[in-house]
Parts: sequence; structure tokens; C-alpha cells
Amino acid sequence: FTVHWQPPAEPLEVSGSAGQLLQVLMNLVQNAYDAAAGRAGVVPQLWIGAETDARHIRLRLRDNGPGIPPEQLGHIFDPFFTTKAPGKGTGLGLSISYGIVEQHGGRLDAANAPEGGAEFTLELPRSD
Repeated sequence: FTVHWQPPAEPLEVSGSAGQLLQVLMNLVQNAYDAAAGRAGVVPQLWIGAETDARHIRLRLRDNGPGIPPEQLGHIFDPFFTTKAPGKGTGLGLSISYGIVEQHGGRLDAANAPEGGAEFTLELPRSD
């Protein structure tokens, strides 16, 4: 599993529960790995980029998996919705992550990247 990390020039500082935010990040990384590892002959890869503005930080996580079928894109944050094979996922990870991000005043979005694969954007308010 290859992770390509492009850190910003300045530290990303947010307020909140480190444990909960780590849970969100670990879920997104695990899902990226699972999606890409399911493709024969493909080395799973994840690209993580970060950007900031005056009010927010944004992390973008893009994998080289098959992407998310368009008809499922609007449901992936629903409780018990999963694209994984039976017995491989509960369908709660993204739903819980979405709730955690909302509790922290942020947003979690999903899309299919133009380069292929899924791209998740995690946006959180900056610490003052």
C-alpha cells in the first residue's frame, strides 16, 4: 500500500476530539485500501493532499480503486449501506465518520475523481 502525502507548508490545527478525528481518518484510509486492493494486478495507492483557507482546512483522500458507482454515491453515508461483499463490512464506518465530522462543525464529501478512483474531502474549521 503506497501513500502519497503532500503536507501543507503550515501545520493544520483544528479543535476537537483527537480520538474521534483519528477514527475518521483511519476509516477513510482503510476504505481506500479495501477498494484498491480488490482489483487484480493493482498496487493499492492513496493520495492525500491538504489545503487551508482563512476558516477551514481540507484534506483530500483519493484512491486508485474502481470509484463509487454513480447510483450509490448519494447513499454511501447512510447507516448500514456498504459496497463490500457480505461479511466484509457493516456499513457503519462512513455513517459514523460523517456524524463525527458534523459534530466537529465540518463536512465530509465523496466524489469520483477525474483520474479514477474515489475522492473524499474532509473539511473542518480551523482553530482560532
